[in-house]
Amino acid sequence: MVSGGIHAQDTKNSLQANLLYGSKIKTAGFGLVFNLTGKKHEFSPSINAYLKKDGVSLKEINFDYHRLYGIGNKIKVFPIIGFGINSWDGSGAEKETKFGVNLGLGGRYDINDKFHAGFQYKYSAMSHSGSQSVPMLTIGYKL
Repeated sequence: MVSGGIHAQDTKNSLQANLLYGSKIKTAGFGLVFNLTGKKHEFSPSINAYLKKDGVSLKEINFDYHRLYGIGNKIKVFPIIGFGINSWDGSGAEKETKFGVNLGLGGRYDINDKFHAGFQYKYSAMSHSGSQSVPMLTIGYKL
């Protein structure tokens, strides 16, 4: 006899919007993340675009992993580890693609059963002098 079941979890996948700042490009940006959330683990692919500064634009794609730690029922904190690809373009220079790793910390607060808000700080160690610190504010909608 084979038996199976579905167990309800207190975590849900979410679509998240980010407002961020890049320390290398020295401008603000915005991004979208799809958080694939399990009970203690989360995979968070994202795409970010920074406002053009001095004729230079920056776009990036990240593939980050979060190990979730709960503090009470509404707060989660997590280390961030992942990798990224970014594209620098403009200011008379050729378009340049850079690769690297992401390391950081984050946290979020469940506002209610549909929304969460949070903060993340990560360092993107990129090739060819593209490394930068990226603090961000986040708001997510749970699917």
